[in-house]
Amino acid sequence: MKIVINADDMGYTRSISQGIREGYRCGLVSSSTVMSHMPFAASVPELLKDTPIPLGCHLTLTCGKPLTGGKSLVNEEGNFWKYRDFYSRTIDVGEAYAEFKAQIEKFIEIFERRPTHLDSHQGCTDGVSVLLKNNPELASKHNTKEIYEMSLALAKEYDLPLRRNCEFEWTDVFYGENATVETIIRHIENNRDKDIEFMVHPAYCDLELYRRSSYNTYRVKELDALCDQRLIDYFLENDIDLVDYTGRKKDLRQLSKPEM
Repeated sequence: MKIVINADDMGYTRSISQGIREGYRCGLVSSSTVMSHMPFAASVPELLKDTPIPLGCHLTLTCGKPLTGGKSLVNEEGNFWKYRDFYSRTIDVGEAYAEFKAQIEKFIEIFERRPTHLDSHQGCTDGVSVLLKNNPELASKHNTKEIYEMSLALAKEYDLPLRRNCEFEWTDVFYGENATVETIIRHIENNRDKDIEFMVHPAYCDLELYRRSSYNTYRVKELDALCDQRLIDYFLENDIDLVDYTGRKKDLRQLSKPEM
């Protein structure tokens, strides 16, 4: 059984990047994805110079400012549409393609290598989001299918795996109140015949994160669970391969002690 534990949002804020680093050094984070268009992305190589986290690209149309000039992608302030606004309108697919491609190229510029894989912030590549799940009426206003088909073509263009379209079955069960050791163990035990990607969001929480994201203090809860020795022992005792998107296995016997 192979499992990826991918930490989304690297580069969103300084504290998120630091928390993901800690989750890799001391816990079960095996992979991360970078928001390459965000201001803190440029500082990630220095932060990770002694921590070789495998990195993918976290494609985004709902957070921050674009790298391109697509008019359908932004509000009057020039920022990407917020979550609900994005899913309440039709997006120019050509503009979305240009922006996604610019974010991948920006990743390559920053890290001087290709990403291990592609995924997306708030499901903007394929519409898999809590918002659409709970508000299906929005789907008629948003051209999800066209953006999804474009995203598949872009992943093929770069020859990269795309979340929810690869060998790993994606799950978002580890979130909020359910971000616990027990949640991960239970999901693994119920899906022993599958290779799984757990989407996670570990971080330290500082004032910047608290003000910028509604999902803030729960990120610390996630980090705590992912560094819990009980969970590490479970993986070791059950001979589970904790891997990244290239298939490289992480050696859990070499973990550092958490910083206090």
